[in-house]
Amino acid sequence: MSKKPTVCAIVAVGPGNVIGHGDSMPWHSRQDFYHFRKLTMGYPCIFGRRTYDGLPTKPLPGRLNIVCSSEYNDIYISPDVFQASCIERALSKCCEYDRVFICGGAAVYKYVFDHDLVDIVYLTRISDSILSQDIQLNPTAYTFFPIDIDSFFSKNHWAQEQIVYPSHVLPREMLNISAMFYKYTRNR
Repeated sequence: MSKKPTVCAIVAVGPGNVIGHGDSMPWHSRQDFYHFRKLTMGYPCIFGRRTYDGLPTKPLPGRLNIVCSSEYNDIYISPDVFQASCIERALSKCCEYDRVFICGGAAVYKYVFDHDLVDIVYLTRISDSILSQDIQLNPTAYTFFPIDIDSFFSKNHWAQEQIVYPSHVLPREMLNISAMFYKYTRNR
């Protein structure tokens, strides 16, 4: 009998809940990269194809990388990369782990939230004054998180806690960027 891993969504949102620009992130936050690596190391990470293609390093080392696309057959293309035809097939490859991370993009996030698959959400809120101005000037160039975060988590079945790292642990950021980390746990 296989167990069900804890399904964690991990997402960084910028001003206006933006999550992407083209096939990449619209900011470079060393603190968020540290946070992402610390949480996901050793666990499977599930991506949509475009999000995976936009990663600066592929596959992410030390993790099973699962890439979802309806165009794929369910097959390992290397020991660290599995191509899955759907989210359910991706999750079925994770039964030997106690947790799995949903890493985006927008369509993958929408699917897992619409189908009530998420147990924990790790949310990074990125503040970027330069990005805020550009989003206002050119909003169609960006991808946004597919749910209204504040409304979604204000429902009483999610417990929020802030994650605080000692300042000596986090790398320094550029002057216009700051990151705050939160964990939301579903009360089932």
